[in-house]
Amino acid sequence: MTPRGKKKPNTKQNPELDVKTNDIHLGDCLKLLPNLPDSCSQLIIADPPYNIGPRFGNKKEWLNSPDWTSWCRKWLEECKRILTDDGSIFVYGIHHYLCYVQCLLYDLGLIYRRQIIWHYENGWGGYSKTLSAHYEPILWFSKSDKFTYHAIREPYKSTERLKHKITKNGKTWKPNPKGRMAGDVWCFPTLAGRRFKDEKVDHPTQKPLSLTDRIVNHFSNEGDLIIIPFCGSGTECVSAIKNNRNFWASEINKEYVSLAKKRLSEIEPKK
Repeated sequence: MTPRGKKKPNTKQNPELDVKTNDIHLGDCLKLLPNLPDSCSQLIIADPPYNIGPRFGNKKEWLNSPDWTSWCRKWLEECKRILTDDGSIFVYGIHHYLCYVQCLLYDLGLIYRRQIIWHYENGWGGYSKTLSAHYEPILWFSKSDKFTYHAIREPYKSTERLKHKITKNGKTWKPNPKGRMAGDVWCFPTLAGRRFKDEKVDHPTQKPLSLTDRIVNHFSNEGDLIIIPFCGSGTECVSAIKNNRNFWASEINKEYVSLAKKRLSEIEPKK
């Protein structure tokens, strides 16, 4: 039941795709992804198990398993098939193993765009005999050289430069009021601490909505279909709906399906 005043996601059967969009499908993505037609998605956001834990309560847990890479290849093959020619795929991971995924994407013929560094300073500790981790890498590959990208700008460190024109090599340049062009190091805090209590849910690897919104808004267009093979806490689904995209998601853990659907039911209607 949808709470009063809340907006329920518009789940619908897309006649062109013959799939139910804006809904989370319970099951293994290896079994569900083949049901999707070729070239149907403009953006795929994959946040698979990192092969280092934690345990997600599933029958198959990935913890330093030699089978992890071959398993990744299977769902990546499906992702390539369902991407449109102008589509992109983003894959989260950890420095231990994401290099293997990068090699797989090369082998599949996808085109490397960038390894983005998601930098945070408020991560969890847990390290005493080695360096603390303050980043996670995110791979961005496209299917062709024709891909969607809307420029990302970040505020200048000093607003003083907005007051003056800059002359360099005989040319005059005026700073963009929206800020500088963003690079490949993205600074977003993790959902650790009391200030994120309204967003944080009971999922061990929940991604921040702020980070997800950047991917959704700048690498897809309104009305596009975003495929989410590993729904988890549902952050990508929430971002898709809030930003006027459609999504198709799968999740193997029924508790996380319920959790994600609850988050979707609580999205405030647009005024």
